Amino acid sequence: MALLRLLAIPLIVAAETLPHPKEERTDFLIGVAVVSVYAVAMLVRVYTREVTPRFALGGTAVDVGAITALVVLSGGAYSEARLTYFLVPIAVAFRFRPELTALSSSVTVVAYLVQAVAHPAHTRPQATRFIAVQASYLLWIGLAAVLLSAVLEQRTRRIAELAEHDQAIQNLLSARHDLEEVAEAGGSDALARADAAVEATIAELREAVFELHPYVLEQSGLDAALRATGQRAARRGGFRVQFDLFYPHRHPQEVLLFGAARELLANAAAHAEADNVSVELGRRDGSVELAVRDDGRGFDLGLLPQRIAEGHIGLQSQRERVESAGGRFEIRSVPGRGTEVEIRLPG
Repeated sequence: MALLRLLAIPLIVAAETLPHPKEERTDFLIGVAVVSVYAVAMLVRVYTREVTPRFALGGTAVDVGAITALVVLSGGAYSEARLTYFLVPIAVAFRFRPELTALSSSVTVVAYLVQAVAHPAHTRPQATRFIAVQASYLLWIGLAAVLLSAVLEQRTRRIAELAEHDQAIQNLLSARHDLEEVAEAGGSDALARADAAVEATIAELREAVFELHPYVLEQSGLDAALRATGQRAARRGGFRVQFDLFYPHRHPQEVLLFGAARELLANAAAHAEADNVSVELGRRDGSVELAVRDDGRGFDLGLLPQRIAEGHIGLQSQRERVESAGGRFEIRSVPGRGTEVEIRLPG
């Protein structure tokens, strides 16, 4: 931000040399000089001392004031320096929460409107329309900045969750190393059981990290995400997994499909006692279809209401999500002959 602030000054000066309706005022150059000193001082400050959120927020307020002063000194609503207002919402979005971004964006719009209406240039023909359009642009940029800030805040939370799990894994790996050293020196059966428990916990945490991580699906697509989830479920459940995935295009409900497949594979690993599980994904008649089949012990579909009443709501919750999205969720199972679940979504 300190660098962007400094780079904006020559752009403002260059823009003010362009022909446009403004009053020729030498105090504009004085204002540029003052703002330049401020920008250099801020650049030095952020490279020599710690920047706190309070200091950054105060700097943003000074930025709005400095921009407003230069705009007033160079034509009011018609000043080319007004374009610098657009820097404020975007810069704030990268550093603060959505609420502060919304507040800063609103203050920026108000600052532009106040100086534009107070400046003599507002009496020119079409000035009111010009001011309204410029303020609308600022509002639009402000809304975009708030959305950007919300996305960044969400990703920051996810990264923090991943970091916490990763730290836990590192601690367990260190503890396991110590246990192995003791065991090699003639440890007891209790140490062996402790080592096995630590190893199992590490595996569970790695699974949790994978489930939390949003980028497998976002970056590699549903095909890769299903393969990764299926292979992990196969290791947990001790079955072989086969994939038949023909999915050349993305789908707006990929998160829903992935969540359903993950739930079905987790059920197969925990309850099916299957030797083989297959995952199929493809398109037919303008719809996307997902099927998960196993050759395990199956169950009586008539017992589903009872299982839901006992708190086993995984399948039912997935059914409700699919059907609320306009899709179809079908379960076929026979005791001793496996289970098959097919999901079909439009689009």
